[in-house]
Amino acid sequence: MRFVVDHAEQQNQMILVTGETSVGRIKGIWKGAEPPVIGSGYHIELGMTFPCEIDISQEKQRAPYVMFQNDKVMFLGVCEEMDEDVYYLRFDIDWLEMLDINAVYSGKKAGDVVSFSVSIYDVEIYPYSL
Repeated sequence: MRFVVDHAEQQNQMILVTGETSVGRIKGIWKGAEPPVIGSGYHIELGMTFPCEIDISQEKQRAPYVMFQNDKVMFLGVCEEMDEDVYYLRFDIDWLEMLDINAVYSGKKAGDVVSFSVSIYDVEIYPYSL
């Protein structure tokens, strides 16, 4: 997916970055070999640990969507398909996330919206080159 960095800050031994994706803002730990350049766009993949299902009221659902608030990133993705281990969640044409099926307690099927949150300290942002 495409990610444009608009803020970076050093915290202890890590760099926390904030930026825009095609479906909203995220914040997480930068895992690139080089520090990010503010205003630059990167192709990234996410690593996420400890996702927690959240309940979003029907009227507030507009998937796909991501945003961060305080120290959490909230994700609303559309379940494209699933197997016995993971949900395949679509956020954009070039953004498909795999979410451990055990992270979601309410059973989901293809076409359903899946909503979960992750601490900004548990979102890892990996830039890559095409």
